[in-house]
Amino acid sequence: MTQIDFDPVFSAAVRNELDARVSAPSSTVPFWRRHLRLGAGIFAGASILIGGAAAAAGLLTMPGAQEVTEFGASVVKTATGTDTLQLGAVPDGATGVFVSLTCLSPGTFTFEDGASIGCTMDDVGQATGGGSYTLTLSPGQQSITITTPPESSWTIAATYVSERTTEWAVNDNGETYGALNEGGEPDLIAVIATNGNDGFVHAGELAQADGNDQATTFTSPEQALAWQDSMAGKTVSVPVYQNDGETRIGEFTIQY
Repeated sequence: MTQIDFDPVFSAAVRNELDARVSAPSSTVPFWRRHLRLGAGIFAGASILIGGAAAAAGLLTMPGAQEVTEFGASVVKTATGTDTLQLGAVPDGATGVFVSLTCLSPGTFTFEDGASIGCTMDDVGQATGGGSYTLTLSPGQQSITITTPPESSWTIAATYVSERTTEWAVNDNGETYGALNEGGEPDLIAVIATNGNDGFVHAGELAQADGNDQATTFTSPEQALAWQDSMAGKTVSVPVYQNDGETRIGEFTIQY
């Protein structure tokens, strides 16, 4: 079940964004859509599939996901506490570094771009999908620094890669389907249903369920926060289909 939590930071961001949107109503990428749609996917463990994350974690081949080409062998390092992995010269065409981190003790391990991986005792010794990540290269970058408490141990394997976002597929009804990516969203968005089935939800149905449709009508922070309060504790479900957008195989549930 996808859990959407409205914390004080988000509430403040809603206020700021709506204030800006009232002043500039031509904005084409609503904050509400970015926060809820991507936030729900991230905090639900990729229940909504994001193209780059899905491909980097090796979860599936999905239209709209990243096509990844590796350059050479992985560089491996084991360390305790904050340390830096030297990668060597950057190959021509490389756009990022695919890293797989294995926790050797509990802790939080943070990459230099701010992304982080949290490990509990149950995660120790396992290189799970959650520990895999593609780091975008900065100009001239030839190393990766992992920041963590002095007592936290880890092993990392890193490989230079190039990435290309694939096209969404089109079904017999003319609907695009696949993963969310930097280009936006297809007509049918890839999700993992509550029963574990991989499938797709209609973007319009998801927008109605997760508050994005409602957000387009808000003209003040007070309206947004009143809607937020009215949804607290409620559960909303949308059907999950095969890629034809018609054959139902489960449901996707959002809990506010």
